[in-house]
Amino acid sequence: MQNEINLTGPTQMVDEKSESPSTTAQRSPPPLKSGILSVLPDSWIPYAELMRLDRPAGFYAFYIPYLIGLSYGANLASPAPSPSHLLSLAVLFALYSILLRGAACAWNDNIDQAFDRKVARCRLRPIARGAITTPQAHIFTFALLVATLPIFLLLPKECIYHALPITILFGAYAFMKRITYYPQLALGFPFAWALLLSCAALGVDTLGPERGRKGATMSLFTANVLWTMIYDTVYAHQDVEDDIKAGVKSMAVRFRDCTKVLATTLAVGMVGLLGAAGWAVELGVVYSVVGCGGCALALGVMIAKVDLKDGASCAWFFHRGFWYVGGNMVAGLFGAYLQRWCRLSDKDLVAALRQYF
Repeated sequence: MQNEINLTGPTQMVDEKSESPSTTAQRSPPPLKSGILSVLPDSWIPYAELMRLDRPAGFYAFYIPYLIGLSYGANLASPAPSPSHLLSLAVLFALYSILLRGAACAWNDNIDQAFDRKVARCRLRPIARGAITTPQAHIFTFALLVATLPIFLLLPKECIYHALPITILFGAYAFMKRITYYPQLALGFPFAWALLLSCAALGVDTLGPERGRKGATMSLFTANVLWTMIYDTVYAHQDVEDDIKAGVKSMAVRFRDCTKVLATTLAVGMVGLLGAAGWAVELGVVYSVVGCGGCALALGVMIAKVDLKDGASCAWFFHRGFWYVGGNMVAGLFGAYLQRWCRLSDKDLVAALRQYF
């Protein structure tokens, strides 16, 4: 993702030779203060920009998979966790997502800094414009990762075993757009792995011997990988011509003439996998209608509506997708959990709904 998560290639090329950080800093004034940046001390602003604190949309890409994982795990845990316990974990993972996203963006900007100085949209980034040096950025990345450790003191020890591969995969992703046309596939794995970490926080063995559990977990994991591939490919499409000139590889570049066909195919696979997960562990009617049906409707409408030649439309797909698609997944799984918490069978739920509709 290019603007919000800032983990893919740049967009608008500048016809000039690479500049040094000092030259870029002289020619490029820092961005105007707005939002959260307007209340921070000047010395903090470059680091806040590096973490993308002023661009919250990318935060949802990191955070929503944890909500999906918590809602899914709540359906598997025995006994079922209380809503207050889920809320406390959701707060912890919100903080973790902010720190992890900041570290991922800082690392990616450091890796791409030389290229960013050639790109109009990227040259004002803190490292590219010289507001933060390379060593400072590396230290800041390390500090953000260290800052996540106290969170894991409040979680089961198994969680750290999932956090390590997530961190490694995000680190490796910064290089993927240089070597493969499928960086969106690589990006999907650390995001989807959040499901496993969230379930571990609830003490749930997602690959346990219980009936259907392995299949359901792998189906939900793969569905989230496909979802990442869909929204990041559409979002990257706004920059496809400049990425071709820059030599940046992506699925948007590889499938630029048939992106909607690709997105539709992936969406069908995603919804099918969501349905398979629900069937395998008997998540019930709420999940089927909201989680699967809602996602299918949202994806169908959004894919049909998005204009791949319009950057604003691609950005709309990215922003709204987390609410419409991710929101339906969370709502479907959380609804299934509430149905379980209230001890309502599908039959009882349907009977209760008929009284009002």
